[in-house]
Amino acid sequence: MRAPTVRETGFTLLELLIVLAIVGLLAALGLGGYLRWRASSAVTEGTQVFTQAVSAARTGAKRLNTCQEVRLTASSASPSLTIRAYPDSTCAGTPTTRVLSLPAGVNASLDSGANSLAFRAPYGSTDASPAQFRVSWSADPSITRLVRVTGIFGKVIVQ
Repeated sequence: MRAPTVRETGFTLLELLIVLAIVGLLAALGLGGYLRWRASSAVTEGTQVFTQAVSAARTGAKRLNTCQEVRLTASSASPSLTIRAYPDSTCAGTPTTRVLSLPAGVNASLDSGANSLAFRAPYGSTDASPAQFRVSWSADPSITRLVRVTGIFGKVIVQ
């Protein structure tokens, strides 16, 4: 009689190295696209914060019958938007301030127009000239969105 043969199961070292090489190659190819997607989504989020700040200031001016101002602070390491709500409709007095930070890695700058937009009661209108802001990724400035605020009612156009 013959003794039963014992067969070893598992993967050989060569098979594991081939699989690791294939996984590494796929990861290297996908990493560039993933990083660009992540940067693009952060810039899009930054434009949404900008758009919502302008909309909130205009709505607050109409709802509270006060003056509301949106100002871009781009000189610091982390750019932010400041919304100031004044106690009356003349943009005078001591305002209450709310600061909205842009996502990490996102820069914002003024291309043209005024750096601040003041919305006045009762219609939430502004007398500022049309302004254009640039929101971009700090590591790759080619990933950018333009935010234009036009008209007396502060219509926001994102490109």
